[in-house]
Amino acid sequence: MSAKSIQTNIADASYFYLVMAKSCFRRAVATPHPKASGTLREIGRDYLAMANHASPVRLRNPGMQH
Repeated sequence: MSAKSIQTNIADASYFYLVMAKSCFRRAVATPHPKASGTLREIGRDYLAMANHASPVRLRNPGMQH
């Protein structure tokens, strides 16, 4: 497997998690049920964390010391 193929798979996984997170956040806003809304937001945050983990370039908070 080539390095380019591996990078493409990582980018695809990261994009997939971002799309899933967006879907969860939109559904959380649209649902009338408070418990479902909170659960969907939590799932969306988990997907964002997975997208950051799968991302070939990690985003850093510029205010944090590394």
